[in-house]
Amino acid sequence: HVAQWGTFIRARNVTAASAAIDLDVHIENNSAKEQSAELVTRIFALDAAFKKMGRPTATFSKSLLNIKAGEKKKIANTVTITNPKLWGPLPVQKPNMYVAVTSLLVNGKLVDVYEKEFGIRSLLFDPLKGLLINGIPVKFQGVNQHHDLGALGAAFNLRAAERQLEILQEMGCNAIRISHNPPAPELLDLTDRMGMLVIDE
Repeated sequence: HVAQWGTFIRARNVTAASAAIDLDVHIENNSAKEQSAELVTRIFALDAAFKKMGRPTATFSKSLLNIKAGEKKKIANTVTITNPKLWGPLPVQKPNMYVAVTSLLVNGKLVDVYEKEFGIRSLLFDPLKGLLINGIPVKFQGVNQHHDLGALGAAFNLRAAERQLEILQEMGCNAIRISHNPPAPELLDLTDRMGMLVIDE
């Protein structure tokens, strides 16, 4: 199976014309015998409702691997996306998103599917121009954001967190700084989808 949090995606050489996408996939064999597996990852663009759009935007080359019982293995691969839809913070840019769908097969049988959403963007910190995202200067306008939800408590409530971010965006915020505790993964997913920057300490 693909390990928990088993994919890591990085975009390099990002321009309006193309972007190199590096993918690391961590595979674990918890069975009692060595297995031969086939790994395929496809990238799909997501629409405004965060549903996959049509045919894959790109497909990584197929990886064949033998993995011993109890072994963990990392597979690294790279693909180029032409004319990528770039992720950027609202309101000036759009939070375009993609999803990498990794399929793991053993003896031709699908045994695991793992999906990871991501955005493609370039970041540059310039001493004179400040933060440039996709070549566009961006100023942090935000607040410290605690993980808990006041009277609702610390258990994560997706809609309540989304409502908080909506109110902040209406106030003109484009960023939050996570205070004190690690954020819930769902909060980071929301900020990705809603086009907000995060300072996660």
